[in-house]
Amino acid sequence: MTSDSQMLAGRTIIVTRAAERAGGLTSLFIDAGAKVLEIPVTTTVDALDGGQALQTAIDTIEQYEWVVVTSPEGAHRFRDAMALLGATPRQFKIAAVGTATAAAVGGADLIPHVQTGRSLGESFPTGHGRILLAVAESAGTDFEVAARGKGWTVERVTTYRTVSIPPTHDRSGEISQADAITFASASSARAWHDVFGVMMPKVVVAMGPMTASALNELGIPDVVVATEQSLQGVVNATVEALASR
Repeated sequence: MTSDSQMLAGRTIIVTRAAERAGGLTSLFIDAGAKVLEIPVTTTVDALDGGQALQTAIDTIEQYEWVVVTSPEGAHRFRDAMALLGATPRQFKIAAVGTATAAAVGGADLIPHVQTGRSLGESFPTGHGRILLAVAESAGTDFEVAARGKGWTVERVTTYRTVSIPPTHDRSGEISQADAITFASASSARAWHDVFGVMMPKVVVAMGPMTASALNELGIPDVVVATEQSLQGVVNATVEALASR
């Protein structure tokens, strides 16, 4: 199903994506006819070292056989750092946890069927070279544990941190009137829960299985998971979920 114009006419959708990355998803929902409430509960900030570890890794990028990115934000930051430092065309391969992350880094050689770090680790080939793992400070360790078990040397570099931001005013009335809410990351799900608890519309849409798992752990059942881990995939999943209600 596509999110053609007016498929969400009369519907109000909450977008919780980090403030600096919300615009693309908001635009897609508006194009589908929805009213959008942007209620970001997180923002992204630089790594504690100001990006020094990432710069050092890129300065010696030729030593890596693979670069692995696990989130769109991390992928953006890696790609921007490569461009800023004038890195030469890549000789390494790129693996990305999902299609949205692959798009953010400019394409990937490997994307797992199930878009999680664990699945990427399971589908990763056996080898003995070096991997640059460019991730958020809070990223899990499923991929690197699996990769090390297959013989790889993994260098984990923090590309950014996710921090919570409190709402500037009471949003409970708006939330109660919304038709659906979308989450693009597990960190945004946890930050929302910290602020609002389980207060949210009946239709809850997650970009990927890791985000859905975080919501389930927070006591949110019946989460709709986008078939494709992309912004358009989130819109499509929202359209389909609301069409049946």
